[in-house]
Amino acid sequence: MTKRILHEALLIISSFLSLSCSQNHQQDTQGQDIDALDSIMETYWTTHYFHKDGYDHHRNTRECHHVKYGNMTSSTVIARDFQNKDLELPLMETRYTFEDIGPFFNRKNVFIHYTIVNNPYKTLSVLEPLQEGGCRDGITGDRETVVKSAEQMKCMVAINAGLFNTTSGSCLGNVVSNGRLIQNSGGIQNAHFGIKSNGELFFGYLSEIDLIADNFIQLVGGVIWLIRNGEVYVSESLNIECADMQETGSLSTFTNIVSARTAVGVDRQGRVLLVQVDGKSYSRGVSLEEFARLLLTYDIVDAINLDGGGSSTYVVNGTVVNFPSDTCADDSRFHCGRKVSTILCVHEVQCDPADCSGHGRCNMGRCECDVMWNGTDCNSLHCDNDCSSQGTCTPDGCECNSGWHGDNCSQSCPPGYYGKGCTHKCMCLYGASCNPEDGACDCPPGKTGAACDQVCPFGYYGYHCQQLCMCEDGCPCHAVTGSCNFTDLDQNFSQVGQCYAQTVIKERRLVPDQSEDYRLMQMGFVALGLVATISTILNIVLAYKLVTQTRRKQSMKYRSPKSSNSSHMFMFQGVSTSDDELSSLNEYSRAETSFSNSSSLKKNSFSKDVT
Repeated sequence: MTKRILHEALLIISSFLSLSCSQNHQQDTQGQDIDALDSIMETYWTTHYFHKDGYDHHRNTRECHHVKYGNMTSSTVIARDFQNKDLELPLMETRYTFEDIGPFFNRKNVFIHYTIVNNPYKTLSVLEPLQEGGCRDGITGDRETVVKSAEQMKCMVAINAGLFNTTSGSCLGNVVSNGRLIQNSGGIQNAHFGIKSNGELFFGYLSEIDLIADNFIQLVGGVIWLIRNGEVYVSESLNIECADMQETGSLSTFTNIVSARTAVGVDRQGRVLLVQVDGKSYSRGVSLEEFARLLLTYDIVDAINLDGGGSSTYVVNGTVVNFPSDTCADDSRFHCGRKVSTILCVHEVQCDPADCSGHGRCNMGRCECDVMWNGTDCNSLHCDNDCSSQGTCTPDGCECNSGWHGDNCSQSCPPGYYGKGCTHKCMCLYGASCNPEDGACDCPPGKTGAACDQVCPFGYYGYHCQQLCMCEDGCPCHAVTGSCNFTDLDQNFSQVGQCYAQTVIKERRLVPDQSEDYRLMQMGFVALGLVATISTILNIVLAYKLVTQTRRKQSMKYRSPKSSNSSHMFMFQGVSTSDDELSSLNEYSRAETSFSNSSSLKKNSFSKDVT
């Protein structure tokens, strides 16, 4: 009881000191002209009035800073899981409790939800409403319930986060989601929570320069820095922050009314705490001062206030577990979560990339790769023995190069086969083997050609016909042995000579040697001439004899007869008297005989006359 009374006394004293600081400032500035060009000690209201776009520095956040803070405008704590690469299990712990708060003469009971995020660097994200692009252009924006927005990353726990314009729906403040800069507030100084790429959990104010230079991976804005370095910082924040970020009224009203509240903080171990208190504006809940002192009891060293009131929503595994103040649109007897802007999402550890390159599934931040895939991101194919360096690893297994087969491409094609999949049959002759990759024949000595169907060319012999014959006078040698024994070569000389001649003719495009054909033609012509000559001579002789015979016959036909008619008649018996006809040689003989008979008759007749 003594500690509680002392605590309440300190609360009253700190409030008095804060009010005194503010009054002193107002007295000091009365009667002085406002210099818009020098904002070193100006309040937010003055600078915001003359500089609508805000500043890129922090000079307007130093009003009434305690001297111990110097020029520092933010606090950082290293996230627990950034230093310790091993995950802290469980990933988060969610609890519910009732607390009695307030002075002893005005105590009240509040219902509290809080979650300890043990690995904030890997499991806590800022998400836009509903989907990526939900904040739009900063002028308009989508709004959605925390339950629906949490579906983006299957959030285990989700709470409402940044404030928004209830008319246009636009997101307010700076917003960075998973490394993407969604919105730049233009340097307006309101408390922000963020996570940097260097593992720092950020709480406080930041300029436009800080927004770019600090390399945030998560960032969301709130209103009022509740706890700074383990101390309540509400009163100091009232003199710094922008009232336009909330629509309840003045910052003082926003701070002092009781309502439902939501906050994000960090403890000394680098764990993030999400805390929500149920309530309804002006009727139940807590003020920001009470909320800050409540957070101190949970060992929180830094915390900022997020959107609250009817927006305050706490979702665990897709179910609203708090008591929202807004009634449901379809049935006013029940209460439903309001459509809000950004949310804070506690999710499982994400893999990089989140889908494990489409070849595995993410489990606690590590990709469990499908068969045939490996690597931290499952983007590398892996086959047994790397396909023996004789193939390509594919999602279906090893695709072997030509000449190889087997599950890991370790086996060469069997004899007589070659090519892709060893499906082609070798075409080599004389029992030659072929190359298993391209089917090229490995010909035996003395043979060459695509199918080993040719003898070594003239002057070469041996394996692949690569050895040069060493015979004298450039004579060929035996195609297999290289022997210069001409007994084995006579039968091939003619073929070799003819082959060589034809090859030279083709290469040099010469006219083929046709002398043999010419000789044959000449001999033919000579033979034909002789035959013609002999035929002509025989024809001449026969013609001559025929003419001579004919003339003789004619001359005997017209000679004057010297004997009687009978003798005369007998002499020409059987002989044609026609002038146009000629008798044969037999007739000629017969006529000659007739003349002989006639002559003997004449002699006999003459002798008789003499006697």
